Amino acid sequence: MACRVDQAIEAEDQWFYSRRPTRSVFTPVGSDTLHWTQTGTGGDTLLLVHGFGPYPTVQWQPVVWKYSESKTILVVDLLGFGKSCSPDSSISVAQQVAVLKSALDQRGIAKVHLVGHSYGGMVSTLFASQHPERVRSLVLIDPLHRHFELRHLDSLQRVWGRPIEEVLLPRDLASYDAMMAVSVHDPFFLPDFMKRQVLETIYQVNISQRESMLRAVRQDEAYLRRTAVGSSAPTLMVWGEGDALFPSRGAALLAKDFPQSKLVLIPNAGHIPHMERPFVFLDSLDAFFTAQWPK
Repeated sequence: MACRVDQAIEAEDQWFYSRRPTRSVFTPVGSDTLHWTQTGTGGDTLLLVHGFGPYPTVQWQPVVWKYSESKTILVVDLLGFGKSCSPDSSISVAQQVAVLKSALDQRGIAKVHLVGHSYGGMVSTLFASQHPERVRSLVLIDPLHRHFELRHLDSLQRVWGRPIEEVLLPRDLASYDAMMAVSVHDPFFLPDFMKRQVLETIYQVNISQRESMLRAVRQDEAYLRRTAVGSSAPTLMVWGEGDALFPSRGAALLAKDFPQSKLVLIPNAGHIPHMERPFVFLDSLDAFFTAQWPK
């Protein structure tokens, strides 16, 4: 029998993490359970917070490859993703932050270098806003942010003729193609039978709960604008120049919330520059860390 797409991804990911000291950490927080993959042995802790894409550990492989010999790395699964779970049908950004803080408290982790992408960028921003004493530095990659105009998502819905939930969490071939178009600068070819495998085995996991998370962002818009106000921590903002989902034009407004921020625009990249242009991203990240903490 031929190997399915999900099986191939999971086998490669398992091999990747088997090459370095890695353990799986589960922390109960009330009725929720937060999971992260912990690897590396350094004194500093790097906490990686993913967006809505599948396989958080796969998304962060370039960063793990770069820093696992110098930092302790926590690749978190937000509630509703990976091995983390919650009985709640709708999970807010505030709940993600509260559970993440409680898990860090239970594990005795006082301060982190916090890296968040997309939806995880909003989670990271709210965490840094509410708990500035816990954040040594902050990296935001194409983040959802309080200055973002949600009506932009409405315009994407009109272009694709379907709700944004179906674009970010595709259910059919057309929505899969729409998702790729808004996510990457140069969508790669995948035959239809493989797309169907991806839809059936990867994007159907917890799909109702994840759609509810997206609706919760709309419902909590006023709260997030009022509360995710930024941080004085050293901050690196990284944007793919071609991001169609959260365009980089919002970076100037966001920078006002982070007085110690620097913006890096990565050409020929869309919404996931840390995966599309990993070496450019890693060079920017290394320069940021070195500037703050010279080797």
